[in-house]
Amino acid sequence: MQVTSEKINPYTYKVSVKESGAEIKKVRNHVLDDIREEWKVTWFRQGSEIPEEAIVRQYGEEFIMNRTLDKYLEKAYAKILRKLDIIPVASGNITSITSTDPLEFTLEIEVLPEVAIEEKWLKNIKVKKTSTKVEESEIDEEISAIEKRFTHYHRVGEKAHDGTEIQGDTALMGDRVTLSAQGYDKKDGNAIPETKVPSFPLILGSGAFIPWFEEKLVGAKEWEKVEFEITFPADYHSDAFKNRKVYFIVDIEKIEKPHTPTWDEAFIEGLRGQKTDLAGFREILRNEITLRKRADARRTDEMNLLEQLRKISTLEIGPALLAREVENVVREHRGNLEQQGLKLDDYLAHMQMSEEQYRETIVKPEAEQRLRGELILMKLQEILKIEVTDEEMKKEINDMIGMYSNPEVVARLTEKLIPGDQTFEDLKARTSYKKVIDSFLEE
Repeated sequence: MQVTSEKINPYTYKVSVKESGAEIKKVRNHVLDDIREEWKVTWFRQGSEIPEEAIVRQYGEEFIMNRTLDKYLEKAYAKILRKLDIIPVASGNITSITSTDPLEFTLEIEVLPEVAIEEKWLKNIKVKKTSTKVEESEIDEEISAIEKRFTHYHRVGEKAHDGTEIQGDTALMGDRVTLSAQGYDKKDGNAIPETKVPSFPLILGSGAFIPWFEEKLVGAKEWEKVEFEITFPADYHSDAFKNRKVYFIVDIEKIEKPHTPTWDEAFIEGLRGQKTDLAGFREILRNEITLRKRADARRTDEMNLLEQLRKISTLEIGPALLAREVENVVREHRGNLEQQGLKLDDYLAHMQMSEEQYRETIVKPEAEQRLRGELILMKLQEILKIEVTDEEMKKEINDMIGMYSNPEVVARLTEKLIPGDQTFEDLKARTSYKKVIDSFLEE
């Protein structure tokens, strides 16, 4: 076999292959034997010594040559790649066949693109780390959100099923008031259809209605009518109601008092499975928020760094590599939607978007951005001579395994996190990229 190649663009090799007629004849004979064993030839029993002429007459020379070429490439392709010392990103495409005896043909093979980085500018690139300090107000917000999520309501005048003593029978801020309302034009007294509200459960103080509407209901009792005039804000979203005065008549149908959870040991244990008091739970939240902010900060810092690196980098991504990454992104999107109980088709229908539009306007830009970032980091790893030590890999493996408490998951991960396994190699690559990024970050 004779193989020569030339690079016709930053991501494609044109490969010329010449193989002896004797070798191709051997492959052709194997193809004919396969047809004798597995295919039907008129007037002959399958598996018998069928003459070559009969096979050619029935299936045609072009068909047999195509199968011969396919069979030849099944074994020869890997040998061609080894001779050229190239790693393809997709199967090569035969672009021409100039001879069949001897066999001469050309392939186009896409590889990872060349990445050019202006190294003289690298020393000027630095990214200040995003702060991950947790403020007490952030913990307060988490506490408030949990209280809101677990707050339930008891109707005034009824006995609470959990024994809670209900105080008062008038509406206060924080109460849930079910109301019906109708607005009227003060000038002519006609009802304004757009202001009709049928049996709506409103939490007073939530800001769900226009300013001062909710405050007007404080002090009301069930089955009372509350009447008042409201001037809509100057920046209201509807031009027809900006600065407009509307007279409202509101029927109070139901008043419910909130019962917020008690921050005792039992409630906290139900939230996180740990027995502690409120002060201890605040520390749990502090750690959770810190981890979340670190992950968010990391993504932000990486994006800022890659944005600077793109300005001093040049690369052109090939169609096969991009197509493969597009499929990866679609798979991830589909998986994320399924975790939320949604299907990609339903999501696209809701967005009134065809799959072609979705792939072109949403997926493709994301895939291209990912690839550019990864390819630049790969090149930087080479330039900066970044290597991952055994100790660093050991720490990364322990950190990954430490994220799981299920013994079966831990056992499966332990089996896969060994050199040569794809899971191990992916983790090693991510660790290497992390070291590259860290070299540009500063406090």
